[in-house]
Amino acid sequence: MRLTLLIVFLRQKALTTINGYKWKGNVLKAFTSNPVQDPLVKKRKQDASDRNSSENPAKKPKSVAESSEPLGHLAYEEQLATKQKKIDEVLEQFRSELRKANAFQGKADMVQYADPEIEVRPIVPSPLATGYRNKCEFSVGRNASDEIQVGNRVGSYTSGSLHVEAADELKMPPPKMKLAATVFRDFVKSSPLDVYNPMTYEGHFRQLTIRLHDDDKALMMIVAIHPQTLSEDERRQFKAALVDFFTEGAGKCLGVSSLYYEEMQKLQSGQQGKVIEHLHGETHVHDFIHGLKFQISPSSFFQGNTKGAEKLYQEIIDLARLTPKTIVLDVCCGTGTIGLCTAKYCKEVHGMEIIPQAIEDAKKNAEANGIENAHFSAGNADDLIYAMVKQVRLEEDEEIVAIVDPPRAGLSTKSIMQLRNSTKIKRLVYVSCSPAQVVKNFVDLCKNSTKVMRGEPFVPKVARAVDMFPHTAHCELVVLFERRGKDGGAKP
Repeated sequence: MRLTLLIVFLRQKALTTINGYKWKGNVLKAFTSNPVQDPLVKKRKQDASDRNSSENPAKKPKSVAESSEPLGHLAYEEQLATKQKKIDEVLEQFRSELRKANAFQGKADMVQYADPEIEVRPIVPSPLATGYRNKCEFSVGRNASDEIQVGNRVGSYTSGSLHVEAADELKMPPPKMKLAATVFRDFVKSSPLDVYNPMTYEGHFRQLTIRLHDDDKALMMIVAIHPQTLSEDERRQFKAALVDFFTEGAGKCLGVSSLYYEEMQKLQSGQQGKVIEHLHGETHVHDFIHGLKFQISPSSFFQGNTKGAEKLYQEIIDLARLTPKTIVLDVCCGTGTIGLCTAKYCKEVHGMEIIPQAIEDAKKNAEANGIENAHFSAGNADDLIYAMVKQVRLEEDEEIVAIVDPPRAGLSTKSIMQLRNSTKIKRLVYVSCSPAQVVKNFVDLCKNSTKVMRGEPFVPKVARAVDMFPHTAHCELVVLFERRGKDGGAKP
């Protein structure tokens, strides 16, 4: 009781202090809020109420297609038009934010460059509109009828629904991937282990990751379970049953090239990274882009649309305007796919990536393809960009072009600062799979110089979307930036 009274007292004191306080010209408001009811409990109560009421019939739940492919009901041409409009809105938001940033700085030269004219080219369609995915992560759970299912989760915890429905009606996964999910469901049903319940945290089967490459000839399957209290002997028995199912049992028809076992749970004390174990077949699968062969491990990042990646990488190469006197700085290079595809057009490629295993894969990919002018280093871009640029010795007429393909959230401010301050970089090609999230990166690249962003700003010149994800609302955006010269013009 004493603790409760203390909490109430402190809460009231905080409300009194904050409410009406002026902060940067704004008056803050503070008030008490009621606790939010658990979404799943709320959903069950609502369903029970709807069943007992004829006036409020239960809402029809979303189908798996509506949840996973929100644009799937549109003709593909309409999907492209929708995405192009979204990209136009993001670019307009960027220009608006840039105007605000430069106006806040109050620089005399901000008028000319605060509202840049960007050449927006038409969106590039995906070569395949259906069956294009080479990787899918399927949930293992129960459907609305409480039957075991392997497919996509419909809804989320916050929406009050955790049902899993089959992916049969989806357009993105190829037929062989759907078949693999169905066959694996039979294994789950026959197993003494139950599916994982995210409400009670009980059960074992959690996820099935499928990677399908090399024109459907290379199939990797990664089975993820929560081990709960399974003993080492019980885990060995489970792994043996898994291998037997896919090599001698009903799963043999799939021709699995590579089989892995993964434990999906919170990291235990002293544990370094996730537990993943190779059980059968090859340790890697391979795929081809621009005639180059790439090694793909279970955790490797590889574009989910192989045919679309060829279009995306060609767009990057074209915008970068590479020549034998160009040195490419490949930031967030992953397994080296972009850098290696550019290698034959330029003098050198220097790639950096924070994940050491990805760098090892990049080096192996370079060796396997006989590429000797590509070099890869493991480390944080925050620390490597400036140092790597400084080490490059430019001869007459040589230039550095940066290609940036960061995670969804974009680059850190420190990385952007290093790109700005590395004045040897004359052009920059930025690739984003979530354009709305990287608007701040764009603004920081282009706003007027400050004490932190000392280098001359970049100027956005060309923007083009590439549709890598038909039937979803997502697409890649490629933007070409050119360094602004001290005289105010963009460098040629």
